[in-house]
Amino acid sequence: MRRATIIFFATVSLAFNASAQQLLVDQAKKDISGLTMTVDSYNKAFNRLKPALTHDETRNRPETWALANRIKVELYDKYMDNRRVGKKIDVKAMGHTLIDAYDYSLTALKLDTIHVLDKKGEPVIDKKTRKPKVRTKYSKEVINRLVEHHDNYRTVGSELYNIKDWDGAYQAWDYYCQMAARTDDPRWIKPDSIVAEVRYYQGIAAWQKTDTIDAVRLFSIARHSGYDRKEAYDYALVCLSDLGNEAEVVRLAWEAFVKFGTSDPQYIRILINDFITREDYSGANDLIDEAMEANPDDDELLNLKGLVIESKEDIYQAFPYYQRCIELNDSNASGLFNVGRYFYNKAMETRQNSNLYGKKLANLVNPIYREALPYLEKSYAINPKNEDVRNALRDIYYKLGEAQKLQAIEQNP
Repeated sequence: MRRATIIFFATVSLAFNASAQQLLVDQAKKDISGLTMTVDSYNKAFNRLKPALTHDETRNRPETWALANRIKVELYDKYMDNRRVGKKIDVKAMGHTLIDAYDYSLTALKLDTIHVLDKKGEPVIDKKTRKPKVRTKYSKEVINRLVEHHDNYRTVGSELYNIKDWDGAYQAWDYYCQMAARTDDPRWIKPDSIVAEVRYYQGIAAWQKTDTIDAVRLFSIARHSGYDRKEAYDYALVCLSDLGNEAEVVRLAWEAFVKFGTSDPQYIRILINDFITREDYSGANDLIDEAMEANPDDDELLNLKGLVIESKEDIYQAFPYYQRCIELNDSNASGLFNVGRYFYNKAMETRQNSNLYGKKLANLVNPIYREALPYLEKSYAINPKNEDVRNALRDIYYKLGEAQKLQAIEQNP
């Protein structure tokens, strides 16, 4: 008897608990039916509903999630109403309210889709669509709310991006694109160019939050979906370079070069460097000449031209190009190194070919070393990681007896 009583009270307790959770849903629904709703009252209504989202008796009911979606959408609308009348709003909270609304809609739609079964328990197939028949109760209103706010996800993404909420911007733009890819309602459909542009901006957000691999993926989607503007290539090249993916950098540079030609020398520089790395100097030279027709005063192209000529002939034939390079840009570290290297090599060859010794030899070659110094020192100041520059400076300082400078460069990590 006592055991039966315990079971009875336990059953009553569970039933009461379940009933209490449903009461939370009903009360939250009642809370948002007022005519004078505010941001705070919507938040209070949602907080009242929140326990029902995790309780076993209510978390599997589509009504619970459809109501959560409704509260969040109406809360977003209230934020927008406040903005229209000049009130200050919390942009981040407003944006994440709409993001949450989409999350809740997914659960509501999933739970609201009930397959119609025949007497044998098999799915009933719709003769028109040839798909399993389903019954829904809340899906139409949930989808209507999302469709009506579809463009708001794009706007919210921009607003969250502007306040440097990269994760929020990424999510809002992703949901915009997900909705645009749906086929269950023609109102979702957006021109491909708009969706592709949003994918590009989502790639920027991924890059900002240092998810470089995902950024590359999104930039690729954007380009292949119709947003093939120059920036979609440029950001992808930056990301691929950060990842150290040289093969993809070269491949994309070719793609960009075919589309944009020599309007931006960066693409052709990448391709020329690839030719030089592969020791295809003829191919490099042809590309450089093509690029220099449109950009005759590009310092980097002149430096690359010098490297190709030096590889085919010698540094003396290349020197005018290196010299012209630093005349146009006296901060080009590579050009400065190559001019300094010209004088350094000249001093070394003079030393090797001379019959002089001791002081007479030093008087002959030291002035040439000193000609090299300002170029090498400036190159080293710009790019101290260039070991070739460090080694040349060490040797010159040693030969010139510059003990203090030699010590400084040895101690510099």
